[in-house]
Amino acid sequence: MSEGTPAPAAAPTPPAKQEQESTHVIVRSYPKVVYLYLTWLAAIIIGFLHPEATAIEMSANKDVTDPGIMYSAEAVAKGLTLGRIWFFIFVLNILVIAFEFSRMRSVALAGILAAVFFAGIHFGWLTPLVDFFGGLNILMSKGFYYSFAAVFSVMYLLVFINTRFSYWEIQPNEILHHHGFMGDVDRFPTRGLRMRKEISDVFEYVLLRSGTLVLSPTGVERPIVLDNVIGLNKVEDKIQRLLGTLKVRIDTGQVGGID
Repeated sequence: MSEGTPAPAAAPTPPAKQEQESTHVIVRSYPKVVYLYLTWLAAIIIGFLHPEATAIEMSANKDVTDPGIMYSAEAVAKGLTLGRIWFFIFVLNILVIAFEFSRMRSVALAGILAAVFFAGIHFGWLTPLVDFFGGLNILMSKGFYYSFAAVFSVMYLLVFINTRFSYWEIQPNEILHHHGFMGDVDRFPTRGLRMRKEISDVFEYVLLRSGTLVLSPTGVERPIVLDNVIGLNKVEDKIQRLLGTLKVRIDTGQVGGID
């Protein structure tokens, strides 16, 4: 190579994998049934821990007066305990779906429960209340828990498939709404986009770090409301970094020639 010949331009370093992934952000909106995952997991675990047979199951298959039948008090007690645990988790999950617990409402609820608890200890009516709920015969079979888990497993599989075909894709220049099994796409501009996140339910945020993402593109009459976005803070941070970064394309062609 002669002294006057300019050195060829070095090939640009290929972008890192993280930069390639940051060229778009996928946002998926889920139905509220996803918050019942605790009840679903509890059904699987309790179904595995549940005794093979209880007194109710045995008496349903054979004559109770048959002297050959042996009832296990330990199995019945274990089944009752597991049934109460599952029912308690189920009630809590239903409350999360049925009502919205804002920050102030959650603090007020915690204060009321604490007041009721200490008042019950002071006046002595807490023990009968505990005995009443502890005496409830909530006893389900192993088949019930496995059937419940199977139904919700199929439901969650359908939700997963549906969210693969219906989702939002945020790009630097436009917002794409993918929907339908035929791959239909709606496009919205990101210029002048206003974005707001809403965490209206504390318990939903605790369960899945979820909330509502509101997008208001320019020229669109109604804002785009995406409910139950899992990992809301991370999704919002990715969108902020995506839309707040100016990407410059570098031309790798050689300019000029050899003198």
